[in-house]
Amino acid sequence: MKQEVYNHLLQAIIQGELEPGKQLDEKEISESLGVSRTPLREAINRLAQEGIVMEIPYRGNFVRKFSTKEVTDLYAVRQTLEVMAIRLAVAHMTTEEADAIADLVHLTAKAEEEGDLASYAKYDTDFHNLIAVFSGNQMLNQMLNSMSTQIKIIRHMANSSEKVVKKAQFDRELILKAIMNRDPEAAGQFMQEHIQHVMEEVIHHLEDTTES
Repeated sequence: MKQEVYNHLLQAIIQGELEPGKQLDEKEISESLGVSRTPLREAINRLAQEGIVMEIPYRGNFVRKFSTKEVTDLYAVRQTLEVMAIRLAVAHMTTEEADAIADLVHLTAKAEEEGDLASYAKYDTDFHNLIAVFSGNQMLNQMLNSMSTQIKIIRHMANSSEKVVKKAQFDRELILKAIMNRDPEAAGQFMQEHIQHVMEEVIHHLEDTTES
């Protein structure tokens, strides 16, 4: 039960249903899910340990709000790791692995055209995860996995913009072309620019939200 409650809360946060800064009302959530407060509190505590929920003494638990500094720091690390991952992956990628990446790029394109942002986000995550796996570096993969939840939450902010979704898909096409050409340096450069674009959009979003 506690795993189901955790998954529900996590998806609600990732998809923006529980927005950054929103207080988690235990009574309201437990009643809506039809569960006792024990598994709910365990799920909230787990999210707090993962840095997704912030506990403020005497006030309660709130969905974490990311500052521009936190986004910049996280994406600087992500950028370094993912550029390294794709360079390693492309250097020894098999035809089957390249085709698997191509399939995901085509799926993100289809989801983007249909306006299916839920599927788009899933395929986008799979795209980045698969490249990390194909890098063959287990430590690198583990480090990216440890950041994955925060990245999903931040990425959701960028995916709210149709312009950014289209640009991201264009970037993936360039990355795929470099993969098919077995060009690690070009693939790394395109990946670096891709992550930079998303980070900049999220920062703009945060700045606009703060000003408003």
